[in-house]
Amino acid sequence: MRLNENMMKKMYAGLASIVLIMALTGCGGSNIQESETASLQKSTAEDNSNTEEETFSPQLDFSDSNLEKLYEIRHSMSDHADFSGEWKRTAVHSSLSADIVIERVDDEGFDFSGEFYYYSHSGELAGKAFYISKNQAIYKQFEDDDIDHEPAYIGFSLTDTCLTVISSGFVEGMGMNVSVNGDYIQDEPYYTNENVVAENFSEDDLLQLKELLREETYNELFLNNTEIGNVTSEAVKLSDGTISRHIECFVPTMGDGYDLLITEDGRYYFFHENSDLFATNDSNYSDWRIPDYTVSSDEEEYSESKSPFVLWEYEGYVDECEGYYWQDEFKDCDYDGDGKKDRLNRKWDGNEQIALYTIEFGNGNKLEVPKGWETGFPHVQSGDLDGDNVKEILVTLSYDTSTDPLSFGDIWLFDYDDSTSEYKEISLPLTSGENGAKGFTISYDKPEDLVIRYTIKETGLSRSEEVNDDYINSWWTNEKTTEMRSVYWAEMREGKNPAVRCYVEPLPRSGVSLGFDLYYRNGKYDIGYVELDTPEGPF
Repeated sequence: MRLNENMMKKMYAGLASIVLIMALTGCGGSNIQESETASLQKSTAEDNSNTEEETFSPQLDFSDSNLEKLYEIRHSMSDHADFSGEWKRTAVHSSLSADIVIERVDDEGFDFSGEFYYYSHSGELAGKAFYISKNQAIYKQFEDDDIDHEPAYIGFSLTDTCLTVISSGFVEGMGMNVSVNGDYIQDEPYYTNENVVAENFSEDDLLQLKELLREETYNELFLNNTEIGNVTSEAVKLSDGTISRHIECFVPTMGDGYDLLITEDGRYYFFHENSDLFATNDSNYSDWRIPDYTVSSDEEEYSESKSPFVLWEYEGYVDECEGYYWQDEFKDCDYDGDGKKDRLNRKWDGNEQIALYTIEFGNGNKLEVPKGWETGFPHVQSGDLDGDNVKEILVTLSYDTSTDPLSFGDIWLFDYDDSTSEYKEISLPLTSGENGAKGFTISYDKPEDLVIRYTIKETGLSRSEEVNDDYINSWWTNEKTTEMRSVYWAEMREGKNPAVRCYVEPLPRSGVSLGFDLYYRNGKYDIGYVELDTPEGPF
């Protein structure tokens, strides 16, 4: 699972990070999978079979992991919030739109129906949700006596202007990757890609492309794909040194999209793979694919003078490791928040191929991190996760120069112990692997029609991913039905709901990434909602 240094250096020659981010801004600042509603209050009332309960037990957060238990405390309410109306999912890509209609609201709950989309995949659902509080209700999809199905639960939480929907279990009626989860509003929704054309193309670009492709092809293969697909843009150089923009569009579930190069001197190269259409205004170009290019950036000159490999045989303070790509990350740091400078020291054991890191605090204390592979790159973050006004410290090793960087990672979380005046490692609800590797234990079903279904042991969540023939032929083995998948990157998230945001690649080399929160509740850390998500990364 580890590469030798020479192979790593060859990999670094093309080091670039291309990430697809779905930054979904929730209503009122909440994440679309997370409600900020208060804990349920404990009841001291006696049998209220003929009257309404205003407060009740147990004290459980409104989260996906608690929906089943919360459903058991459903009860009648006359002073419930008004859930009625037409609700639209907001702060998502327009191809992930969803609509929920709530009507026939009574003192028990309300009827709802909805249509949900993931690009060309869709789903429909209808049922009745029952109140668990004035502004929260839960729907159970199947009754316990339905032996053919396991129940799924959908939770509705209403604030002044936003309806947050979460779920647990496998919701029947949904197409592949289709989800009911999200933030819904009754006004016009905001779509993250609503300005995608203007953000990536000038008016002159559009005129030139329309003339090059002709109107029908322009509308169908370029404009439509741009508006409904995922678009990425990067600065590149052609082999003759010409600065260009590489714009790539891909439409999930449809396998559609295009590759486009626009040079600074006005040449356009457009390739649409499904139709095998190639078009260019370069009369001297005779190939039927876009020209070869290399990635360029504003930091290219700086990056070429730095290298991550300098660290591998280095011993000493990381902030003094001249030429190290992430050297500046370790300068002038105060991890424990006492106003004094803290530093990270590195020891290296070439025989064992491991590295040992020690945080040396400005107050004289030390935190010795357990061993990790020498090829991992350290990152240190801190923040108050448990509300005791003392910062926890997160140490990770990322393997950015690996041939599959999303398969490897190390993570340690430390909390300050007043009784010993030392930082001690915190137990996390994840499977542990070699060194500091922690993550999910995933069981895979045999692929069916290029679909791989898998189940995460730590959460009970099951998902399906669509792959292609190349993936099955290259990476799938019938013998490997269960595997640990490491958290490859984690980051502190502060604010009203602090957590450690973690990322796992469930299928090796698939590029699909799952994100989830580790949050502190009732003396321990729990796993939050697991969703498709990609980090910005350590770069």
